[in-house]
Amino acid sequence: MKRYDLRHLSDRFAPRIFELANSSQKDEVSIFVFETTEDEKLKTIIKNLNRKGHEVMNSLRFNEADWMIVVKAFVNESKISNPLFYAFEKYGVELKTLDRQSAVLCIGTYFAKDNEILAHELYEWEKKLIYMSAQEDLNLKRTALKHIKYEVGSEGGVLALIAKVFLKDVQIPQDVKDYLDKLDDGYLSAESNVGEEEMEEIKEAMSDGTMSFLFGRDLYHHPDADLIAALTALISRFIPLKVSVLDEIELKVKPKMLLPPPINELKSFDGTIVYFYDSDEASPKLYGSSQFAIAAKLKDGDEVSIETSNSVYKSLFFIDTNMKGMVAILGINKNGYRYEAVKVSKRGSNG
Repeated sequence: MKRYDLRHLSDRFAPRIFELANSSQKDEVSIFVFETTEDEKLKTIIKNLNRKGHEVMNSLRFNEADWMIVVKAFVNESKISNPLFYAFEKYGVELKTLDRQSAVLCIGTYFAKDNEILAHELYEWEKKLIYMSAQEDLNLKRTALKHIKYEVGSEGGVLALIAKVFLKDVQIPQDVKDYLDKLDDGYLSAESNVGEEEMEEIKEAMSDGTMSFLFGRDLYHHPDADLIAALTALISRFIPLKVSVLDEIELKVKPKMLLPPPINELKSFDGTIVYFYDSDEASPKLYGSSQFAIAAKLKDGDEVSIETSNSVYKSLFFIDTNMKGMVAILGINKNGYRYEAVKVSKRGSNG
């Protein structure tokens, strides 16, 4: 059993806990002492430790700020096995813990719901964070170097545009050049709502030293997970690139020389779309913009049914004045891609 006093790290203790737990031997027990007054932050840490297969055996508050948790390493099988990770293995993409010294391009997460701790770390430490998501994050919009919102489901096209721009001035084999030349820039830009100029700005912002890609949970069960992993592998073959995922899982693989599959058509999402984020809320609420309310014919406080491809959820709908666009959010753990076109119907009204 080892004891680690992390109180000297102030509010930056969380990454160190994960680093120490992930480097422990199976069944090794560690005691972590740290300072926090944020109960939600502690809950997030415990949830993410459990996701990685660790067991939080005990937690104890000494006073208003001092906490202790006891962690047994790798007791359970990691709960993070998904199509994206399988594709990373297939194409030889090595996953490492996030390089906190490099420029970070983050794709496919909603930090406000997925990992506020890491979000605060990235912008409070004045890192070069470029945030790309189908979901707008107002906090990161104010602090990130760039905040780019793309169309739901278009991440494969976004990665293809990144590959074209990042590799256009790099010496590459002819088969790779032929593949990139066949990509239809106009189609990819139109479908993703991301322009080549924005990609050039991203490349310029990340050109100083090693770059890091940080992939969020939106991509773990993405219908184009194979394409996303293949394009990432292609980029990493020719430029210095470190690849990480939101849950800081490491994956050791040998690089492979496979070309990505052709891009024939990106899946489009029309109609009423809901973003399902991981949550332990007992009675999750559906939140959407005023535009969403008008399109779905809903009022603030309405009781609603949300019909997906294989389930029906009951909830209350509330308008969030900070939200824009036609994507609502609901805190329910759901298998598959986190965005889905759904049928939302009013069950009643509170008045």
